[in-house]
Amino acid sequence: MNPHPTDAVAAVNGAHSLIGDRIHRLGADIILDEQVSWCPPGVRVHQPVNCYLIKGSAGSVLVDTGIRLHEAEIIGQLESLLEPGERLAVVLTRTEMECCLNLPAIEARFDVDSVWYTGGITVPRTSATPRRIMVNPGTSLEVEVMDGLTLEFVSPLMRLLPTLWIFDPVSGALLTSDAFTHGSYGISNAAAGLHKFQWFAQADTRGIAQDVETVVRERRVKAIGPGYGEPFAGLAECAAEATALAAALRKVGIQ
Repeated sequence: MNPHPTDAVAAVNGAHSLIGDRIHRLGADIILDEQVSWCPPGVRVHQPVNCYLIKGSAGSVLVDTGIRLHEAEIIGQLESLLEPGERLAVVLTRTEMECCLNLPAIEARFDVDSVWYTGGITVPRTSATPRRIMVNPGTSLEVEVMDGLTLEFVSPLMRLLPTLWIFDPVSGALLTSDAFTHGSYGISNAAAGLHKFQWFAQADTRGIAQDVETVVRERRVKAIGPGYGEPFAGLAECAAEATALAAALRKVGIQ
């Protein structure tokens, strides 16, 4: 594993380029240890918690809004990346706290005209136009989120609650919410990064594993941007990480 941003040079205010000027990774780091619910025992590392800004010609799309701890950093990063008065749409990969808690603060500062989400167990509070969308598991749907900015909403089989992975066909980036989150554990702790999938122990994971590989390989994904953890970059690297994740799912499941 060799996680790293596609462009290693940090942009203004701590945001990073994921794919050129098209996609930027926003957010900041947390200390990942046993006080964090998704951390396996015996691990203590720095882990980024990410949201992503996709730049278009008529406006931009923010995929997730980050955690409340990083509200000030994310607002500052958006101020540096958005033009004054630029239209902004928000896409939530899940209606979970780490995805939507900064929505009120972002709406108070920027011109948010729509919020796209699936599910609705924790329906986000929004003053913008809510756009609830349903995508059947194992399928995808192309959505023009902003004028001239069409994204593919992928509904993966690897999920508990309704989840979207967002694929940008222009850049080849796949934003994977709470999947592919093992990139910040380092080579020595690589197995620990995949420990979270123990909850699949009583499941037949063959179809789930195949879906992970298919989503990445069929789209020739050039970068994988998880909601937390370091991104992965390059066609070969992304394909290898999909294979590794699929192997971990097959290993833990009932075959």
